[in-house]
Amino acid sequence: MTEERFSRIKFIRLGAALGVGAAGASLVAACGGGDDKVSEEGETPGAVEGAGEATGGANGGVAQVEGGEPIIQESEVEAGSALEFTDEETGQQAILVHLESGDFAAYSAICTHRQCTVSYSDNNLACPCHGSVFDPTNGGAVVNGPATEPLPEIPIEVRNGEVFRA
Repeated sequence: MTEERFSRIKFIRLGAALGVGAAGASLVAACGGGDDKVSEEGETPGAVEGAGEATGGANGGVAQVEGGEPIIQESEVEAGSALEFTDEETGQQAILVHLESGDFAAYSAICTHRQCTVSYSDNNLACPCHGSVFDPTNGGAVVNGPATEPLPEIPIEVRNGEVFRA
C-alpha cells in the first residue's frame, strides 16, 4: 500500500511540474522578442493593416513616428479630422488634429484626469472614461471636466507638405 501511495503522489507531483513548465514555456513564447523590422517587401511583421494611414474619419489611423520622419503628408488628413500617432520623443500615444481652419495641432492623447485615451469627435478631443472634453483650437484647454488640466501640446511644424514633430 505504501508503494501504491508513493507512486500516486509522485505521479501528481510530476503532472503538476509538467503543467507549470508548459505554462511557463507558453508565457515566454508569447512575450518573446518579436522582430519588428521591415521585410524586403516593405511589410512589418505583426503590423495591423491600415495603421499609419489617415482615413479622414473621426479616428484616423495610427502612425509610428521615428527618427525625425514626418508624421504624415499634410494632404492625407482632411480638415476636421484627426490621426493618432506615437510621439517619437515620449513613446506615448498622441493625436494630430487638422483643424477646420486648415492649421494643425498635436496633443498627448492621454487624458489629464485618469489617463484614458482621448479621441477626436465633433471638433473636440473627448475622453470616454469620465466625459472630459478638450478644445484642440485653444491649446487643448478643458471644455468640460472632470479634468482640470489641458492636454499637453506637442510641438509640430509643416514643411514641404509634410507634418513633423518640432
